[in-house]
Amino acid sequence: MNLISASRRTDIPHYFAKWFAERRKAGFAEFRNAFGGKGRVSLRNEDVLGYLFWTKYAHSFENPLQALRDEGIPYVFQYTITGYGHDLEPHIPRRENVIDDFIAIAKTLPSPECIQWRYDPIVISKDFPVKFHLAHFRQIASILEGATRVVNVSFPEPYAKTVLRMNDVVEVQYRQLNPRHKMVSTRYPNLPQVGQAAQILLDGLVSIAAEYLIELRMCSNPEWSDLPNSQCCSVALFAPYGKELVKKVNQLEPSPSRDGCRCIKTIDIGMDNTCVSGCRYCYAVQSQETAVRNFKQHDPQNTMLR
Repeated sequence: MNLISASRRTDIPHYFAKWFAERRKAGFAEFRNAFGGKGRVSLRNEDVLGYLFWTKYAHSFENPLQALRDEGIPYVFQYTITGYGHDLEPHIPRRENVIDDFIAIAKTLPSPECIQWRYDPIVISKDFPVKFHLAHFRQIASILEGATRVVNVSFPEPYAKTVLRMNDVVEVQYRQLNPRHKMVSTRYPNLPQVGQAAQILLDGLVSIAAEYLIELRMCSNPEWSDLPNSQCCSVALFAPYGKELVKKVNQLEPSPSRDGCRCIKTIDIGMDNTCVSGCRYCYAVQSQETAVRNFKQHDPQNTMLR
């Protein structure tokens, strides 16, 4: 049996609700990974431990979630709320609408432990200084109090395609470069990196989160070792569904997606270059033009997203 991730690579709840419903009806989904390899996974209820959904807005996903509840299938959420606005997130709904949706979904879950807020990535720039984040984060956290127990954060990963898209809009501070970033550091030798301001900001965010009974965790930025590490797919997310599920999820192996990741194994049914939200910092889209083209060609009856 598997945990199904839907999806780190695209926003299935926002854009592909019909495809997801059709795949569950058919009992399987197919996908290609970033390296071109094709995979297939059963979505029959007897083969699925539960679903982990990743989204920035899931309002159109109400019917698939109702179907899962009716059939007794566990689901949990990693839900991103950053509210950076049109320049960085051109097709994400207004922050107020996203927060309302988060709270509505939280009410369908057995516990606030089953949905984690992502304030991720933390973009530090002239337009988004420390002062902005402290006030903005507090506004969101104060409304989410009681709806979640965890907020996951990280700083922008300096992938070459991300740097290229971001530099068109704003000069951003990226997480500290390490040997894995050799190509980027060669191509962009003066790439701004987070420094003391980031530490001041994190200290403030930790304190604010705690005021609203939320624990701040750092996602796959191991250089910030003084903060609790995120585990975006974990036994704890599914624990409110009961001891039998916990026993089964506990048997899954660790499956880190990058340095510092502590996630357990899932099968991800999403695909790169399919999300049309247009977020400048996204690492799963080569270009907005490519994503839009694939989205227009998408067939909800197809076995895979593209």
